[in-house]
Amino acid sequence: MMSSQTSDFDFYSDKTNRFVPFIIGFLMYSVTIAIMSCFFTYNLTSEWSNTLNGHITIEFQSNIDGPGETLTSTQMQEIIKIVESTEGIKSIKKLEDSDILKILEPWLSGTSIPDDFPFPTIFDVESNKNIPLDLLLLTEKLAKISPGVKIHDHANWYAPILKISNGLFSFAILLSVLIFITVLITVIFITKKTLSVHQNIVKILQLIGANDKYIASQFNKYYLSIGCKASLTSIILGIATVFSMIHIFSGKLDFVTLVCAGIAIAIPALTTLLVMITARKSVVFFLNNDEWRIG
Repeated sequence: MMSSQTSDFDFYSDKTNRFVPFIIGFLMYSVTIAIMSCFFTYNLTSEWSNTLNGHITIEFQSNIDGPGETLTSTQMQEIIKIVESTEGIKSIKKLEDSDILKILEPWLSGTSIPDDFPFPTIFDVESNKNIPLDLLLLTEKLAKISPGVKIHDHANWYAPILKISNGLFSFAILLSVLIFITVLITVIFITKKTLSVHQNIVKILQLIGANDKYIASQFNKYYLSIGCKASLTSIILGIATVFSMIHIFSGKLDFVTLVCAGIAIAIPALTTLLVMITARKSVVFFLNNDEWRIG
């Protein structure tokens, strides 16, 4: 037998395997994109949850006919007092016109607003998530001050978005698992094919006393080289995707893009390890079959 530093198999003589690293590399990249999507969805959902969950908005229309005119400072103080005395309320803050303008800015498309525009009076209220609020009773109390009061519970429209987000997260996880399985099946198929191509050499090695672990180690080295080439392909595509995300979304390297860059490197490394283990176990499994045994 040759030295352990030299392969007993001429793996690269099989030209049909030249595209295997690129196939596995593309599958690695697909897993990377799926995992990135999982993290991005989870991070976005967490931000929404922290920002919106447990918040309600109290709105009073301005400059409408009847008793719903612009609130006076006395009325505002009464409103704050009523809200603060409600069980489950943690804090209340009146939004300034500039704050409301920032919220409306994405929908204005550069349209200018007159200085005398009648902005509604809006209060941002933070509540205790563990204590249910009686919004109907609170609305009745505030309506005595101004009939035009409206209370918006962010949870009413946040809940469907959360369900969709969780569904996308679960789908991305399922997709990642399926792609991993596809990679492993591909490796098993290629391993058996390569064993068949080099069956004569396998027989000779067995005749001169080589055990299954030694033969498997030869394949281990070969699939390490395949995994490294595939990882390089995936990492290049993954890093390019991260830089595209930076350019499109934030314009700077933030926590999300740093984690995505880590994913782009970690997933190919993990997949390479799985490819090596799968190839080794597959060789040992196939060599234990009768068709590969001597005598």
